[in-house]
Amino acid sequence: MAAKSTRLSFGVKFFFGAGQAAEGIKTCSFGTFLLFYYNQVLGLSADLAGLAIALSLLFDALTDPIAGSVSDRWQGPGGRRHPFLYASALPLGLSFYLLFNPWVSIDGASQAGLFAWMLTATILTRATMTLYHVPHMALGAELSDDYDERTVLVAIRHFFGALAFIGVFALGFGHYFSPSAEFPNGQTNPEAYPPFALVLSVLMVASVFATAWGTRSRIPHLPKARATEARVHATEVVLEAWTAMQNASFRWMMFGFILIIIAFGVAGATALYMFTFFWQLDQFQILSVLVAGPVGSMFGYTAARRFFVWLDKRNAMIAGGLLWMVLHALPVTLHLAGWAPPPGTWTTALFLTLITVLAGAAIAQLIVGIGTAMADIADENELASGRRQEGVFFGASAFANKCSAALGSYLAGLTLVWIGWPSGEAVRTAADIPADTLLSLAILSGPVAALLALPGLACLCGYRLNRTQLEAIQTALRGKQGAASTLVGKSRASA
Repeated sequence: MAAKSTRLSFGVKFFFGAGQAAEGIKTCSFGTFLLFYYNQVLGLSADLAGLAIALSLLFDALTDPIAGSVSDRWQGPGGRRHPFLYASALPLGLSFYLLFNPWVSIDGASQAGLFAWMLTATILTRATMTLYHVPHMALGAELSDDYDERTVLVAIRHFFGALAFIGVFALGFGHYFSPSAEFPNGQTNPEAYPPFALVLSVLMVASVFATAWGTRSRIPHLPKARATEARVHATEVVLEAWTAMQNASFRWMMFGFILIIIAFGVAGATALYMFTFFWQLDQFQILSVLVAGPVGSMFGYTAARRFFVWLDKRNAMIAGGLLWMVLHALPVTLHLAGWAPPPGTWTTALFLTLITVLAGAAIAQLIVGIGTAMADIADENELASGRRQEGVFFGASAFANKCSAALGSYLAGLTLVWIGWPSGEAVRTAADIPADTLLSLAILSGPVAALLALPGLACLCGYRLNRTQLEAIQTALRGKQGAASTLVGKSRASA
C-alpha cells in the first residue's frame, strides 16, 4: 500500500505539485504550438506535421510501460522514484529547446529534413518526459492511502500544471509574440520561438529538480521494491501491461480516457488557428482566452474534493465531461445561428474568455478524477495480485494520454489538409484564407470535436470503484500486511 501517514506537510505537497509545471509546459507547448509552429510558421505540410506527432508515440509505446516497471522494481537508498526524477531533468530541457529551434533549412524544398527534425526532437522530448513524469505520478499515489487526500494531491499537482499553462501563454503572447509590420500576428514569426523555448526549457529543468529535492524527506516512508524483485525484461513489461488490462476498473477508465483526450487533442491543436484566423483576435485578446482555460481549471481543481464527495469520482467525471462538451461547442454554434458577437472585437474575446473559464473548470473534474482513480486501482490490483504496481498503471495512463492527444493532433493535421488549409509565409491574416475554409475549420474544431468525447464518457459509466469499495479493499490489505508481520515475528522468535 501507499505510505500510511496521510498528514503530509505543506512543503511536501507544494514541492510534489510544483513538479507538474514541467509536464504542464510540455503539454501546453505540444497541444497549442507544435502543430501550428511546424505547419503554419515553418511551412511543413499539415499531414506530415501530424504524422511526426503520431509516429513519436511508437517510441512512447516502449518507454512508458518500461519507465513504470523499472521504477516499480528500482532498489537503492534514493527510493524507487527519485533517481529517475534527477536523471531526466537536463536531457528534457535540452531536447525541448531543440524541438523549437530546428537546425535545418526551412525553405519549401526541405520538407523531408524538417519532418525528420520534428520527429526526432519530438521523440527525444517525449522519452525524457516519460523518464520523469511516470515516476512522478506514481510517487503521488505512494505519498498517501487516504481516499480524499489522494484527490487533494492530484488537485495540487494539476493546479501547478494550470499555472504552467498560464506562464507559457503569458510569456508567449505577453512578450515573444508581439506583432510587427512583417508579422501582424506575432505567433507566425519564426524568430520568436527559439528564445521562447529556451526560457521554457530552463523552467522545466527547475521544476523537475524542485519536486525531487522537496519530496526527498518522504523517501524512508515510501513503499520499497521487494529484495526478490528481478530486473525488468521486455516480456515482463508486456505481461504486466496485459495484466493491468485485466482489471475492469482500469480497462473502462483507459478506454474512456483515450477517447476523451482525442477530442481534447483535436480541439487543442486547432485552437490557435481558430483564435488567430476565425475569431481574428489580436495578441492580448488571444492571451485573455488562452489564460482563461487554466484559470478555470484552477478553480475546478480547488473545488474537486467537495465535488467528488458530493457526486463520487465517476459521476463527477461524467458531469464535468458533459459540461465541457456543451461549452466547447457553444461559441461556434451561436456564431452559426447569428447570435455571437462579431470576430475581431473585445466583446468576442470576453465572450470566449467566459466560456473558456467554465470549460476549464469542467475539464478539471475529468483530470483530477482520472489521476486519483489510478491510485485507487493500484490498491485494488494489489489485493488481487499481491504486487504494488503504481508505475505500471500510471505508465499505461501516461501512454494513453499521450497516444490519444497525439492522435488528436494527427486528426487535426488531416483535417487541415482535407479542408485545403493554406500554410507558410503566404498566410498572415484571415484575409488570406477563403471564407468557406474558415467555416469548415470552425465546425470541425468546435461541435464535431466536442461530440468526439461522447463515447469516452459512455465508457466511464463502466467504472465501478467507489469510496465504500476502496475502504473495504484497504481494510483487507491491512489485514494481509498484519498477518504477514505476525508470521515474520513468529518465524524470528522460533529461530
